[in-house]
Amino acid sequence: MKPEEPTPYTLTIEIARAEGAGDPHAFRCMRQDYVFRSAKGFGSAEFPWDEQVLGAMAQLLRPRPDSAAMQRLGEQLRTFLEQGLSTHEGWAHHEQALLQAVEAGRPVYVTFRFGAAELYSLPWELVTLRTTGQHLGEISGCLVQYEWPGVHPAPLPSRPPGPGRVLLGWSAAGGDVPWKEHREALAGAASGNRYGFEPEKDVVARLSLASLERTLREATAAGRPITALHLLCHGTQLAGGTSGLVWDDAGGEPEVVDTAALRRVLAPYTGSLRLVVLCACYGGHAGTPGNALGSVAQGLHRVGLEAVVASRLPLSVEGSVRLAESFYGAWKGPGSVRPALLEARRALMRAGGLEWASLQLVSPTEPPRPAARPWRRTVLMGLGATAAVGLAIGVVSALPRSQPLGGQVYDEDGQPVADARVTLLQSQPGASVETRTDAQGSFHLELRAEHEAEVRFRVEKEGHVPYEGSANLGNTGLGFTLERAQ
Repeated sequence: MKPEEPTPYTLTIEIARAEGAGDPHAFRCMRQDYVFRSAKGFGSAEFPWDEQVLGAMAQLLRPRPDSAAMQRLGEQLRTFLEQGLSTHEGWAHHEQALLQAVEAGRPVYVTFRFGAAELYSLPWELVTLRTTGQHLGEISGCLVQYEWPGVHPAPLPSRPPGPGRVLLGWSAAGGDVPWKEHREALAGAASGNRYGFEPEKDVVARLSLASLERTLREATAAGRPITALHLLCHGTQLAGGTSGLVWDDAGGEPEVVDTAALRRVLAPYTGSLRLVVLCACYGGHAGTPGNALGSVAQGLHRVGLEAVVASRLPLSVEGSVRLAESFYGAWKGPGSVRPALLEARRALMRAGGLEWASLQLVSPTEPPRPAARPWRRTVLMGLGATAAVGLAIGVVSALPRSQPLGGQVYDEDGQPVADARVTLLQSQPGASVETRTDAQGSFHLELRAEHEAEVRFRVEKEGHVPYEGSANLGNTGLGFTLERAQ
């Protein structure tokens, strides 16, 4: 009889910016006030965003970051949490509880949910504990994960395809990669776990966007959809503060794949694809604080992928192999990502360096729903932060005002759908707001209503099955697929 898993200790910390709370990207690099929200009410704290903080963040990108700078940054992050949670249970309460949970052999899962994009650029794994001085991420059994407000995982397929299938895609366009070692790690782990990996069939060499899309489409059509996607390549930092992956293009030349490009390819497959592992430098790096695209991992998370594992910092060849061997050796399917990632982090910590702190899990805390139930993919901008700011710092504004709703429409091949009619349906009889998608499949609507008011909308395009769903006003990152009519 299989022993029961110990009950984890879970903590979710929600923070929004006080100024411009409805726009997660309205960041100015200066001292900022933030609002903390929990079931017990609201709190507030100030974060400096000064040269010391920015210098410590730059240190993280070096091959050998200064340990003292990392410790000071961790203490600054803890002080911020202590101030913001002082009107709740208090950070000291959670620190004591998580240490007791670890001592009792229970896993600890700490989720950071931010309505301010700049906060994702900070390394919360480095938060120090006041009692021991340890970083949060170095505590055995403690896992930090990230969640964009309001993101829901894609619904489970109505007919599960059976054992999961892993696809390895690799590209050496940015330099040599240890693809043989990763292939051997996947093959060795698959033989003893509940997923399939056939080295002759489940490897895409010299990866490109076109070859990845074709492989996913053919696997789905053959009734053998991909459950987990393991991407091995080099990452790079781009102008404008974003990051990308270096792949091959259709002609075999190097091509930088950014968040938006990879999101368009993977979005149609989020029903069956439950995990993406980005074995690349900077896959989880959010770039310049507040930039609109965010990290590659976050972009995939926001379109409904159940779990994305990525490295915030540079990832060595040896570190990538340890990650593949330890993670897949412990991974037994989509429901075991967190314990597998804990095992991978332990392996990296034993090797020394800071790669253990680089590992990120970007995943909704809400479990995926069965496909039979209506699903709403909603991206809430600001954690209900308008109300939070009003209660916490005295700003009261309940009057209706112009609120946005926007996103992108794709077809089943992951391509943008242009000239689709998007209609926002109102509760008043006959009232509606309408627009059409542009050449990139994007749309934008405005409605005078309260922030985060829930509305119904309908998307129609000749030759496609109409799509109807719900969303909260303030969302500007919706993404969904129009199926072709039979």
